[in-house]
Amino acid sequence: MARARLVAAVVLLTAACTAEAEPPPPLPSAPQGGSVVDYYKKWANGPNPAGDPAIFPINVWMQDPSSVENGAKIGRTYQELGIDFGLGLWEDEWYYLRKEGLEQTDWRVYPDAKRVDEVLKDTAHARNYVGYVIADEPDMNKVYGDVFHPDMQPSAIVAKAEGVRAKDPSRPTYLNFGVWMGTPGGGVGYGHIEKTYEEDMRTYCSAADIASADYYGWTHPDRGDRVGAFSYGAVIDTMRKWCGPDKPLYGFVETGHPHTHGETITPDQLESAVWNTILHGATGINYFAHSFYTEGKGEYSSVLTRPEITAKVKAVNARLKSLAPVLNAPNRPGVTARGDNAVPVSVLHKDALGARWVIAQTDGNTSLPRSGSARVEITVPVESGTATVVDENRTVPIENGKIVDDFGAYQVHVYRF
Repeated sequence: MARARLVAAVVLLTAACTAEAEPPPPLPSAPQGGSVVDYYKKWANGPNPAGDPAIFPINVWMQDPSSVENGAKIGRTYQELGIDFGLGLWEDEWYYLRKEGLEQTDWRVYPDAKRVDEVLKDTAHARNYVGYVIADEPDMNKVYGDVFHPDMQPSAIVAKAEGVRAKDPSRPTYLNFGVWMGTPGGGVGYGHIEKTYEEDMRTYCSAADIASADYYGWTHPDRGDRVGAFSYGAVIDTMRKWCGPDKPLYGFVETGHPHTHGETITPDQLESAVWNTILHGATGINYFAHSFYTEGKGEYSSVLTRPEITAKVKAVNARLKSLAPVLNAPNRPGVTARGDNAVPVSVLHKDALGARWVIAQTDGNTSLPRSGSARVEITVPVESGTATVVDENRTVPIENGKIVDDFGAYQVHVYRF
């Protein structure tokens, strides 16, 4: 996301969040049928052509693999942190250096869609290119200032994506959207409608084989009642309305200071946001590492320049990858959860690796935006027994079809039984 787009997002989101718009009802997470990894098998050069359930895709936005942080090229460092792919490469006169850095570090990226012919010719490095970024925030950038951009209209984005697919059906198309697509009140103020707001959003998402939308709820300068990890999951819930039950949707989480104003995300906030997207159905994660400040300075790899964030991202990624076969499994019904003190709880139920799994997180909402500690009761489809609390070296009893456990604010527990 370019700096100017971040500034625009502040203005647009203020209108969206102050308007009285009824949020969409909670939607079940994708996928509903088979494992989400089956979706990737159609792309021989995509991010997971074998449909390996042990792969949970983790990405970072617009990085230069040839640049150096802490004495090492970041294309290599990101892999060591468990960040598999880059979304985009800078499109400027130094692109050739970034391409060289990509090849030298053997990192993998989604280049800009205009590179499709170049990618197809470069068979020696085919594995380094796993898809194409069609556009960033076309829902917001169709109007930029007082200028209307028809190439960002839904029909134009679909035509661009179909052209890329026709040339290279072996790699998926990727689109990242903004607040019009991703927030519950996104329709408020949406301009230059091609058909209707709802039809436009569905048309936009049809151009994406994989999609995301950025809204930085912990750090946004005009957060209002949307501050908290719950707002990241709300983006996934909202996108499910437009993108359907099966399409891979990736959670977008900042690692620094993504606006000229607002806050800087903390390591614990980052972890809570990542998990909230997953509890609401995200099937991959994107990190936004660009930081901007009031005095005009900026830096673009805050994953690596903030040691406490580097350590947290590495730990979170390692845990996600260790749980990949579980996270990639279809969601199952039969589990509900509620916390005392009116604290809402998000919950997933999976069958994987020969066991049942329940993942739960104390959550928030616009009425209770900051999650608090709570004693949580989880109803499970097993009458009695014992559940292992994964990575916590403890167990909890299952009694009368329920697990009862204590949670801190935005805490996640993973149960296996």
